[in-house]
Amino acid sequence: MFNTPLLREVLKFTLSAGGRGLTETDQMAYLTVLLMTEQDGRARRPFGRRRGPIPRQEQALAGGARANHHPRADDLSDGESSDEGELARAFPTRHSFVAAVRGEQRRVLSKLGWEETPLVVEGVSFIFYSRDLLLTVLDLLKNARHLQLWGEKLGAGPDGTRMRAEMMDSDVFLTEEASVRSRYGLQSFVLGVQLFIDEAVVSWSGAHYMYPVRVRVVNIRDRAVQWVTVGHIPHVGKPVARTAAARRRASDTRNSVLQRCLAILLRRFVGASRSGVTVEFPGQQKLTAVPRIVGLVADQLGERSVVCLMGNGCEYFCSHCMVRRGVAGGRAGLDAPRRDVTSVLDAQLEGAITRDRDPRPSLRKQLGLEHSALAFVPVLGAVWGLATDNKQLFDVISFDLLHVWKLGVVRMVAQRFPSFLRVVCEGKDARLGPVPDTLEALNLRAWEMGHLCVPSPTPPGYVHWHYAAVFIPVVASVAWSYLVVGQHHSPSILRFTELTTYATCHVACCSLVCLLCA
Repeated sequence: MFNTPLLREVLKFTLSAGGRGLTETDQMAYLTVLLMTEQDGRARRPFGRRRGPIPRQEQALAGGARANHHPRADDLSDGESSDEGELARAFPTRHSFVAAVRGEQRRVLSKLGWEETPLVVEGVSFIFYSRDLLLTVLDLLKNARHLQLWGEKLGAGPDGTRMRAEMMDSDVFLTEEASVRSRYGLQSFVLGVQLFIDEAVVSWSGAHYMYPVRVRVVNIRDRAVQWVTVGHIPHVGKPVARTAAARRRASDTRNSVLQRCLAILLRRFVGASRSGVTVEFPGQQKLTAVPRIVGLVADQLGERSVVCLMGNGCEYFCSHCMVRRGVAGGRAGLDAPRRDVTSVLDAQLEGAITRDRDPRPSLRKQLGLEHSALAFVPVLGAVWGLATDNKQLFDVISFDLLHVWKLGVVRMVAQRFPSFLRVVCEGKDARLGPVPDTLEALNLRAWEMGHLCVPSPTPPGYVHWHYAAVFIPVVASVAWSYLVVGQHHSPSILRFTELTTYATCHVACCSLVCLLCA
């Protein structure tokens, strides 16, 4: 239908105006204006407007006159004029234009492989809109202009430590690449995928709220960062009844819907992560691409929901280690052990079996006390490399830089950082001075790496493991020298928790320690 430059531009504006596109009512009004412009401002007969009923006597009298009447050009109905323009010939009525736009949308979605999957959880029906993750990733790989198939370790920096710049030279990627090439041979490479799941509602369609799921292939080295939407997880609202049973049912429904949606999204990806996929590039021999999840980009609630950990009211609130709530952010929390992937998954599997047999919350308390985990099994554990080989299920969790700036965590930390430095340095002023200068230093490293620090509804930008987290620049650029100087003042370190709020800095410091010690 939209096979000419004019019609394609009309379709493009219709679907993109205002960000969300025009509503059906606005589409009809838009077509009316276009047709008036096409006919030099002359209005056509109003679409869809019918005359009142004609009496039978007038119909009989008009019947004979109509036989001898020759219609003029102005009397012709829509689509009958000989001098109609391109738009008038393509869309005889306003409703035909709306139907054509809807049909074009369905055609494109079908070509891209979008599917509708009905889900029934706790007696409630949901619809999951998704594309197959493996097919989408392979399509992106095929259409990319610049590729980097193998990672490369950077040299040492001025201080003697190994430098890291982005995902392809990170510890996570290089460790997984070594395992893949030892198992599948030298003609294989890691097809690294970063997964972005937004727990906050950032898009809507009418009255239906959905959480978008986006992916990025780290092997693609095109200049523009390409995040592609592969799914929309349906929203599970709060319970109407204010009872413990209703809250438990809503929580179980929310977790179950999320894991089922991820299972649908990863149904081919899981098998390919075990056996690999043969790909052929122009002018080269066939290679084996081994898909791997190398990054889970999410906020605090999103990451814990994906790996089925408790979001609040828990003792171990860090997703990387088993640091306790009372010692997080202090020296006593530095020696906290890492989370054991196998033990956590085994405990979650036993809890899920128990929940299916008996949904009483009291039977899940032990799981929460030992691991701060939920009685659900994370689907990501089925992807090879996350629960097998290097067991990097919790290591792939990355900071979502967009949410960190959006939620004001950097601002809250910056307001307390000068006081923290003064305590560590025994009363000496911080080198960078007041809060505005500290904020500028906090943003300096992200600005150098090309991050967009202004919150926006656009897809997320680059996410670099370990040294691209928002709190790594804080220590690296501002305070690490002060921390080294003040290492012998253990009470000063412990007083840091008194200078921070629980909601932000406790989690920030715990995650910072885990990233630095990894």
